[in-house]
Amino acid sequence: MKIVFVADNVDGERSGGVVSTRRFIDYFKKTDDLTVVSSGKADDNKIVFPAFYVPFAKKQMQEMDFLFVWPNKKNLKQAIQAADLVHIQFPFILGYQALKIARQLNKPVVFGFHVQPENLMWNIGLDYDWLNAFLYRFFIRTFYSKADLVFAPSEFAKQMLEKYALQVPIEIISNGLPKQFKPKQSVREPEFIDKFVILMVGRLAKEKRHDLVMQAIQQSKFKDKIQLVVTGQGSLRAELIELGNALPNPAFFEYVSQEKLISLFNSSDLFIHASEIELEGMAVLEAIGCGLPALISDAEHSASAQFALNEDFLFTAGDVDSLRTKMDYWIEHEELLKGSKQAYLEKAQSYAFEASVQKARELYQGLV
Repeated sequence: MKIVFVADNVDGERSGGVVSTRRFIDYFKKTDDLTVVSSGKADDNKIVFPAFYVPFAKKQMQEMDFLFVWPNKKNLKQAIQAADLVHIQFPFILGYQALKIARQLNKPVVFGFHVQPENLMWNIGLDYDWLNAFLYRFFIRTFYSKADLVFAPSEFAKQMLEKYALQVPIEIISNGLPKQFKPKQSVREPEFIDKFVILMVGRLAKEKRHDLVMQAIQQSKFKDKIQLVVTGQGSLRAELIELGNALPNPAFFEYVSQEKLISLFNSSDLFIHASEIELEGMAVLEAIGCGLPALISDAEHSASAQFALNEDFLFTAGDVDSLRTKMDYWIEHEELLKGSKQAYLEKAQSYAFEASVQKARELYQGLV
């Protein structure tokens, strides 16, 4: 198939959505004739257009790996004219132009649902239910309702689109668990040998609730034993480092390579995911893929609770007492916690990356 894959950003590292996009692109480059339309670095079979930021929100957009692309309509039309199918990943200016041209040329269109209005609004301080609802309806009316098929990364994501009356067929395509996220022998850092290591992974952003986890550790009866390790970058880095330094064992902050991340997944004791906004939760999936038990927020606007083994691995979103209670329970029952690893490994296998991309390709073929 000749596929044109349209995505504003495929070169970033901070956003799970961008990382997932690149993984899908790398796969389809091997199986099909794929042309990428994006910003960033020039590459084979890639059409690059200039990117821009909204001036008053430039810093927040950069921290989120979030940008807009200004397309050249003539070049975009030329690429789409030769395509069997167009996949559009993000509902912005580039996506709008690609959708418009694809419809004019009668090309099948698949849209990915990877932009959660709540996520955008939290990061610019405008988290209002009425505004989130308005944006869902705007995205559906302007973008998703004009596609032939929409890919949603989770059942939760599908339900959100249905809640706001999307009538187009929706298929659940997980971001998927790549093969490299698996159990392996890993050596723990010497300074962590006698500690209970809690790992958090993701952008250092408001909705990830690192602050809540640090409050819970500060109130824990095991606070002298706990070592918090935080990976990621983001606008709250300086503020969170200051909070982390106040813990009995100062939190360890580091932006790590994928290899080091897999090592941390395999050498930590517990993964905590306190995020209140997620369309799937790739970091949780990668953690449990390595057999690391995960304690997860039951947030209303997050899909991540789907990965919890049972109620003992869920805590009430935003509730420091609930998190502290569950966290202390698992520290107190460390052998029981280790015993859950196999069940988590088995759960993770149903989200294999190969299964996701193969399902996506079959759906592409059906449309073509």
